Amino acid sequence: MIKPLKILPVFLVLIAFTFSACSKVPSRPVSPEPTARIKLADDLYLRQIGDGAYVITHSYPWPANSLLVEMAAGTLVWAGSTYTPEAARMVLDWAQQQFGQRPIVAIDTGYHVDNLGGNQALLEAGFPVYGSDLTVQLLQTKNEQFRQLMLNMIGDEQSPYYIAYEKMEFFPPDQVFPIEEGLTLTFAGEQVQVYYPGPSQAPDKLVVYFPARKLLFGSCMVLGGDQIGNTADADLANWPEAIRKLEQFDVEVVVPGHGDRLDPGLIQHTLDLLSP
Repeated sequence: MIKPLKILPVFLVLIAFTFSACSKVPSRPVSPEPTARIKLADDLYLRQIGDGAYVITHSYPWPANSLLVEMAAGTLVWAGSTYTPEAARMVLDWAQQQFGQRPIVAIDTGYHVDNLGGNQALLEAGFPVYGSDLTVQLLQTKNEQFRQLMLNMIGDEQSPYYIAYEKMEFFPPDQVFPIEEGLTLTFAGEQVQVYYPGPSQAPDKLVVYFPARKLLFGSCMVLGGDQIGNTADADLANWPEAIRKLEQFDVEVVVPGHGDRLDPGLIQHTLDLLSP
């Protein structure tokens, strides 16, 4: 079941105390070598990769990454998602303990469950969730097909994962932008750039770039393992071209949708895996 689109008040779009883009933003370095690992549950943990920057890994049942970053004005930007709203609530509770009361802006990087499964928790907490018009469209037209794919991959009808996905409700983003235009958000002069390089692992996959940190969240279009993985929704012909477009970004850390590696070499690694 898909919940209908609900638009939040406009002031939530600008909750980050935006200043002129010419404001000087201090560099806040990140590293592909995590400095801490924080366990929230048996299937949920965070890896700290810099001051205020955390890779979130949720295994439900397969490990998938999202990214939480503290911006210059104090707003937290969450790129990607946990699989479930329950896991998202754990992350929100941890963030409140770690940072105190902060505005949070979420960015869905596609319509697959590991890109927006936590939306319900975010929307119920009153936080805006950005996503593309194509993501909304695919959630309406292809979600049940993708749900069945997930159930087939799990296989065991008695599995708690199977039971959860069979009944899960999916919530679309409430702040929708044209995918071809992308999105730039600014927080006290610090930018977040949401970029669409074309179809890849799915028709609507986005990447999220944090220029001040040289940090790229590649979502599922960037491969972190030794196999390509699920290609049921993939455009295998255009995927390599989409990855080559990511070479424009100056990066020190690249976060894939799945896998432990976080180094910039993941872009070439993905191209190598996709080569015939």
